[in-house]
Amino acid sequence: MENGNISRKTKKVTFLIIAVTLVVNVVLTGINVYLIAQFNQYSPVFTPNFTYISNAIAEDANLGKPIIYFGHEGIIEHTVHQGSTYATIWVITPHYGILSIRIKDFNLIESEYLNRENQNKTKISYIDEEETRIYVPLVPGSNNLRVELPLKVHVYPESEKLPQRGESIKILLGYLYLEAEVFDFETQNNVTREFSAKIFIELDRAL
Repeated sequence: MENGNISRKTKKVTFLIIAVTLVVNVVLTGINVYLIAQFNQYSPVFTPNFTYISNAIAEDANLGKPIIYFGHEGIIEHTVHQGSTYATIWVITPHYGILSIRIKDFNLIESEYLNRENQNKTKISYIDEEETRIYVPLVPGSNNLRVELPLKVHVYPESEKLPQRGESIKILLGYLYLEAEVFDFETQNNVTREFSAKIFIELDRAL
């Protein structure tokens, strides 16, 4: 008789545990369905024949000290600096395509270390000055890319303001504006996105 009561109590407890577990699972399933619906509502819809650039970021770059000095009698008139910035770009595409990154513009920052009469001669480009774009192939799906952009800049410093030999000064030269463009081979469509980076250089007196 006592064993029968224990057996019935055990069955009731087991049934109660199963019932609670089912209720919890139903509630969690409902929450998951709601969250998925919310995510789909506010996320870009990936549809056939639709390519987009989800994000594009460029790292700030320090092109360092000059690799070439131009001048005479201890007066530095023109310097050349080289270095790289890195662009991280996310492209979603259903087709094969190609990503190109071009230099769109450069906004020079006025500085006491730059010659005002020649500041309009300041020129920034890719290291190969004949190259206007850098190309990266794309495959269907998500393309998470980190691309090195090798840069060269021609600067015209104010020689009298340069630090003494053995010293250097780091300045913000300006803002580099870039444009990422994706060409979809199948649809023949282009998608573009602009982004930017700060460009720093270091000036010293080597002549």
